[in-house]
Amino acid sequence: MVSLSPGITATIVALGAGERVVGRTQWCQLPTEVPIVGSLLDLNAEMLVRVDPTILLIQPAKQGDVPTLDQLVSRHGWRMEHFRIDSIEDVNSMLARLPEFVADPQIVGDAEHLESRSRELRLELARAMEKVPGADAAGRVLVLLVTPEGADMLGFGTDTYLSDVLERIGCVNALARSGYPALGAEDLARIAPNTVILIGKRSAELVERIVQLAPEAMVVPVDSPELLQPGGGMIPGIVKFREAISNAVNRRTRVSDGGVR
Repeated sequence: MVSLSPGITATIVALGAGERVVGRTQWCQLPTEVPIVGSLLDLNAEMLVRVDPTILLIQPAKQGDVPTLDQLVSRHGWRMEHFRIDSIEDVNSMLARLPEFVADPQIVGDAEHLESRSRELRLELARAMEKVPGADAAGRVLVLLVTPEGADMLGFGTDTYLSDVLERIGCVNALARSGYPALGAEDLARIAPNTVILIGKRSAELVERIVQLAPEAMVVPVDSPELLQPGGGMIPGIVKFREAISNAVNRRTRVSDGGVR
């Protein structure tokens, strides 16, 4: 099979079937010997034909179908399955459906084994998102994707998987816009969050800049690249995300009780 989505690939790996992927994107975390066939944005048609998959697993592009890919699928008789993974509900749906496409019919009991592992992952995901006691103490939470050199930051707005995680943990998303908007200094000052969760590589200068723009906010870093690939592989990242929220709640509770921030 070929996966054209890092999130789908990470889910296949979490199911224990990563060795069955014969083609991937450059962002998929697989051994280097697995050929890179590109993505929906930069498809390498020649390499894709060379690996000749029986099935392609893709995350639908916002711009719709990719004509080149559709033509290749029709010409070579490949099967193509779409998995939308914009929300936690989408992630659970993908986990439930993937065993059907990943299972090897020549291996006795393989489908049952993968379905069992899928159920385990869905339970782990649910446990990772259990409500944090007193989560409302974190106030309005802004989740930002940052890079050391980035002038702007990307926010996780409504209709995103991390917004869903926030809600299930018991927090309120400070960013009322949908999707992943770029946020500049004026945006951050206007939103005025109570807690800022930073995901990605950040510099001390960037953290200081955010503190200056949102002086009332508690800034909490989360070092977990898994969070950027929605799917079954992001569960450890969500555990760290929840711990960050819990730490913010505890710190704010101590402040309200007269402790030092």
